[in-house]
Amino acid sequence: MAIYCFKIFFEDNEEVFREIEIRSTQNFEDFHNIILKSINFENLYEASFFISDDLWHKGKEIRLKPLINNKIESNVLQMNQFKMASLIEDPHQKFVYVNNPNYSWTLLIELMKIVPDDVKVKYPICVKSVGLAPKQLQNSNVIPVLADMDEVDDNLDIESDEGYMNAHDEEEIAVLEGEEGEEDAQESNEDEMSDEEGDENYSETLTEED
Repeated sequence: MAIYCFKIFFEDNEEVFREIEIRSTQNFEDFHNIILKSINFENLYEASFFISDDLWHKGKEIRLKPLINNKIESNVLQMNQFKMASLIEDPHQKFVYVNNPNYSWTLLIELMKIVPDDVKVKYPICVKSVGLAPKQLQNSNVIPVLADMDEVDDNLDIESDEGYMNAHDEEEIAVLEGEEGEEDAQESNEDEMSDEEGDENYSETLTEED
């Protein structure tokens, strides 16, 4: 039994890719499921394969659920009704895969080689994974959770002085502390001088009284 070896990569980032092996007798829904599994996407949305030429132009569509307004389109194929071999006409057959029309995730698929079946392997299987796939839903209405201000006050010793609030690194803080130290020393000297002057005035007063 033949095994198809496909390379699957994101349309806008060829560096993120997967290599998947699937039996020729398995169907396109099997292929769809293993692709989602390999990129960690949930199987929740509509999806389609398109038979493609070498320039990635979309041709015949193979849809997961070929229903539009509850009517089956005659020109659309259904994934679970077509085996892989039935639509492989080229040794380097190409497909375009689109998942979730609202986000339009597009992956490009190329048949790399055909190898014999390995009875020890459970197909389909992802045999190589390179790069981190993007998140399936890029947009989110979730608001980040901020730390409770009470907790911040308990854990951080924040100076109320404006200089500290505006300081950005240790050097600036050290300068501020140095300036404060000089100011404290100057105030201390002034206090000592005031005390000395007070003592001298008191001594002169006693002398005059005598």
